Amino acid sequence: MPVEKYFTRYALPLMIIGIGITAAVVVIFPGLATDPTFRYVVLAIPILFSVIAVIFPALQGERRKMQIERNMHLFIIRMSVLASSKLPRKKMLEILSKVKEYEALSIEVEKIYKLMEYWNMGLSDAARTVARKTPSPMLADFLDRLAHSSDAGEELEGFLNKERDVAMSVYINKYETALKDLDLLNEIFVAVLISLMFMLVFVSLLPVFVDISIELILPGVALLFVVIELMVLYMVKSLLPSDPIWHNMDERTGVDNTLKTVLPATYAACISLAVFGIMVNVPLTAIVALFVTPLLYPGYLIRKEEGRVRARDENYDSFMRAVGSYAATSGSAVTEGVGRLSKHDFGELTDAVVTLFKRLLTRIDQIRAWNSFAAESGSNLISKFTEMYVVGLSVGGKVDDVIEIISDNFVKLMGVRRKRYQSADNMLGTLYGMSVGITFTLFSALSLMQLLNQMNDQFALSETTIALPIALKGFNLDIAETVFLLIMLAHALISANLISFASGSHKHSFYINFAILTWICTVTAIVTQLMLDKVLKLS
Repeated sequence: MPVEKYFTRYALPLMIIGIGITAAVVVIFPGLATDPTFRYVVLAIPILFSVIAVIFPALQGERRKMQIERNMHLFIIRMSVLASSKLPRKKMLEILSKVKEYEALSIEVEKIYKLMEYWNMGLSDAARTVARKTPSPMLADFLDRLAHSSDAGEELEGFLNKERDVAMSVYINKYETALKDLDLLNEIFVAVLISLMFMLVFVSLLPVFVDISIELILPGVALLFVVIELMVLYMVKSLLPSDPIWHNMDERTGVDNTLKTVLPATYAACISLAVFGIMVNVPLTAIVALFVTPLLYPGYLIRKEEGRVRARDENYDSFMRAVGSYAATSGSAVTEGVGRLSKHDFGELTDAVVTLFKRLLTRIDQIRAWNSFAAESGSNLISKFTEMYVVGLSVGGKVDDVIEIISDNFVKLMGVRRKRYQSADNMLGTLYGMSVGITFTLFSALSLMQLLNQMNDQFALSETTIALPIALKGFNLDIAETVFLLIMLAHALISANLISFASGSHKHSFYINFAILTWICTVTAIVTQLMLDKVLKLS
């Protein structure tokens, strides 16, 4: 968008809105304009809107860059599949421009297609034109190489085969680097949590040495604890490539349909158990555990199905290679090959293969049959590569050539997927162990507070003057326990989401880890209090 057009359409209205808000505040609340505390806040409103108007294009450009580069490897694989069918270049770009899951990348490809279709440009000129405008250096370099290849008369299929290998190598190197950074971040996170635990215990016992109220400082440190954990959560989400296990097709899996009825009932059960615990005067620590218990069931359903999805991913390559080999050697239709393979054991994928064969036999809609096969698998990788296979065959590609491209790259992506699962499992063990340590530390501090309160009562300082180097002051145990429970709950929730993001799991998959972590923390808290009550002889 030209600068003048952006300024008149977006920037100028934002600045006017900022000035208008400031004027409205001054008119409606005239005292704020003269108040020394709020004066600068009111005057900063138009400046804030002006800053937003300036940085918004940069943020949009960065967002488009991320969308392009995270889909680049899949885009080149799909382009290579289409090129293997000797499809005209303009037609190939038209097909690619309609793949909306590539987000900003499909928009850039659409620009090339429109320059060729409506402005009669050649592929090389159109590619160079878009390369100069795109926010992604990676795409710009690829388009420049595509233009040089086109000018040199190199076959598109041969060029894309080389580019595909390079793109996959770059993507896998970035992926593996991100996983190493994740392992490093995991170690740093543990060290930070240990430091925060020390700070929390120190702040909890600070009123012993300084005349300060625990009600003021403890919630602040607890908020700092939660903010740091949220920052780590954001870093993990930003660090790892977007590689979800579950597909996002319109046709949903069986577990998704089940969750539509299970989740509302689960939420109702959570509320009911919490209310029941309050009514029968269950301790607050136990109420927290009761509240999250129903989440175990939907979490278990998701984890069970996710295990099956992973197993299908492991068998997909074997199935597709067998389809390609059978079609190449026997020269018969794919349907016959799938029929023979449906009698073989492909693990969790076997039922989907049998169903696929039955659909193909009807000869009603073979593309829909393959798409349903991908949807029933529940797998993101299977859905993407099956769609490439279907499109490649629909435009006249050879079965064995298309499957060879798909299979080779699927195996490479599964290799880094396994490393991601391993890193996520390491993080899972670390966070479970840290939950025990955090809870033990917090509730040990709570027992010490109770001991100091008991000592304060025994000394009866109001009647006796004793020269002590400490200031024995009563602790508000109810507030301290509530804050510690909130920390415990927040840590369990954030840790569960960390595990979910690290493994690329279902959006509701954190339920089971959240419930288990909460129960671990609850049991640790109760055991810690009972043990220290006996050791310290607390009344």
